[in-house]
Amino acid sequence: SSQIKIKMEKKQYQLMCTYLKGKYFISTIYREASTIEPMWYFETMAWEWDAKTQKRGSIVEMDDSGISEKMAMDNHLLMVKKLNELIIAESV
Repeated sequence: SSQIKIKMEKKQYQLMCTYLKGKYFISTIYREASTIEPMWYFETMAWEWDAKTQKRGSIVEMDDSGISEKMAMDNHLLMVKKLNELIIAESV
């Protein structure tokens, strides 16, 4: 019997994004690692956000968020909470 190998084509996609209080933009994407071995994973990044100009500024956080959507969502929300604590601390 002949076996047919089906290659699942993976595609980059944005899992979720958050605009936090007009100060930060946080995005979690599924992407291919830039390594020798092809590997796909979720990455969460946060940038300063200018609500007036709708433009991203400097990267403020970056995190490997694992290989499952659940783990990536949990890590995304942890980053949102961490940045929110920073906003609260700066406003005191």
